[in-house]
Amino acid sequence: MRILVPARLTALRFGSFFLGYSFHILFCVLAAIAPGFFFREGSITGILTALDLFTQNRALGIIYFVGFGLFLCESLVSIWVIQQVFKYFRGSGKGAEMKREAARRTMMSAL
Repeated sequence: MRILVPARLTALRFGSFFLGYSFHILFCVLAAIAPGFFFREGSITGILTALDLFTQNRALGIIYFVGFGLFLCESLVSIWVIQQVFKYFRGSGKGAEMKREAARRTMMSAL
């Protein structure tokens, strides 16, 4: 599968994408789990909340299981997307460009 990428993407934009998208993946994984110390009183649909609600109200528990499934799918798709973008990033030589750019900026700030 070919990824369509604009020609003027700099290494800095890739870096900001990886940082922002990593936070997105972290949130999706946390939302799929929904630990009680992080999300309180069923505020988000995750496996732990779904299991808790399934014992109290089966219909609501099933709805929360559907939400858990959707968060799980979003997590898996997001991980696949970041892998594909990383493959493009490494294959296009942007990684070496980012290292050169970081070294140049460090030297300029040191002077």
